[in-house]
Amino acid sequence: MSPRRRAYFLLLLVAAIWGFAPPMIKYSYAYLPPVIFLTYRFLITCIFLLPLQFILEPHTRTSLEALSPKDWMLFILGGLAGSTLQLGLLFWGLNLTTALDSSFISATSPILVALAGHYFLKEHVPDRERRGLAIAFLGTVILIVQPVFDGQHLFSGSFAGNFLTLLGTLIWVVYVILTKRQLRHKISPLLLTTNMFFTGFISMTAVAFFLYRPQNILYLLQHASLGSHLTVLYMAVLAGAFGYWAYQKAQKTIPVSEANIFMYLSPLFTVPLAYLWLHEPLTLPFIISSLIIAAGVSLTYLHR
Repeated sequence: MSPRRRAYFLLLLVAAIWGFAPPMIKYSYAYLPPVIFLTYRFLITCIFLLPLQFILEPHTRTSLEALSPKDWMLFILGGLAGSTLQLGLLFWGLNLTTALDSSFISATSPILVALAGHYFLKEHVPDRERRGLAIAFLGTVILIVQPVFDGQHLFSGSFAGNFLTLLGTLIWVVYVILTKRQLRHKISPLLLTTNMFFTGFISMTAVAFFLYRPQNILYLLQHASLGSHLTVLYMAVLAGAFGYWAYQKAQKTIPVSEANIFMYLSPLFTVPLAYLWLHEPLTLPFIISSLIIAAGVSLTYLHR
């Protein structure tokens, strides 16, 4: 299998794993608030990744010592962007909106990544792709404000959730650009992934203890359902450790704009699960905005 095909295969797996995630997370919120969920998830991922990091890459300490102060700053900033900042906003937004809206808004990250790759990494974006991205972005805007079309007021919980999800998606773009630069400077995909979750665990633990008493955290964990614990395990190992490593591994081989095309596929896995399990409605504004996004994506990438 060629490196490019291997990258495509990894990205397809990631799209499926991340696509199944929003309905599962939404279910778990009945037992674990977003901050507790994320702290718990980061802890498990660190327990899994840290030993693996030093076993698979025994030269890790040497790689870290070679970083300049500026590299260290970008290294830590990238870890925060990919964990506490990005995921914190996405999970907070998901708590306020539907899994369907959250999935489609998050899946439009390739629009912003392609533009950021063009301006910051000098990756070429043809005129046809720019038109397609503009159409897909229009569909995203409609999707964000669609709670208003459904009869809710402008600053309803769903609108706020959609807006927070968009902010989280913007932070994801920052993470992608930062880590793409670091990959070019020979920092390994595994080290970037380990750094992200370790930084996320430290920072999110501080947030958790600021918002909750330790005994309240223990109570929530002890009384959470088996399904919510399994969801955290899924998010920690598959969606977290494997998903981010596979994404970085693929991104090391192909341009960021091309790698992020696969993120458009995530809603294909989210929609049936959210509709059949969570019974979230497929409203007319949602369908219209989704079709506009699909049209923009098709124009952008179908004849690539």
